[in-house]
Amino acid sequence: MDLSIFFAKLFGLYFLIAGVIVMYRQRSLMPSVTEIIGSRPLIMTVAFGQLLAGLALIISHPIFTSDWRGLITMIGAWIVLEAMIYLMMPYGKVSKILKKFNNPTWYTSGGFLAVMIGAYLTGIGFGLWQ
Repeated sequence: MDLSIFFAKLFGLYFLIAGVIVMYRQRSLMPSVTEIIGSRPLIMTVAFGQLLAGLALIISHPIFTSDWRGLITMIGAWIVLEAMIYLMMPYGKVSKILKKFNNPTWYTSGGFLAVMIGAYLTGIGFGLWQ
């Protein structure tokens, strides 16, 4: 299977499912995120995991185009950028940023965006549209 198609299926389904869950369960997720924000070691561990995953995606899929293939690479770049912010900024600033995004408006808008990207990539990956 073509790697781009595999990533379109993988990220498409992930974003579709995760986006629905984030919108539907936001009241349950917000306290969990609050607890994560309070744990500096957990934030660092997650950030190093994100850095590894993002780099793996960019290295395995270095396609910088303006179509859906470029979107997959852009997802990897975004993951790397976010990880670097978490790792390089002082903990107090990272905590403040995360607290700012831990509200229903961001969960709804982020979940909706994830569903839209997920539907698009799922449709491409499974051949529903080109």
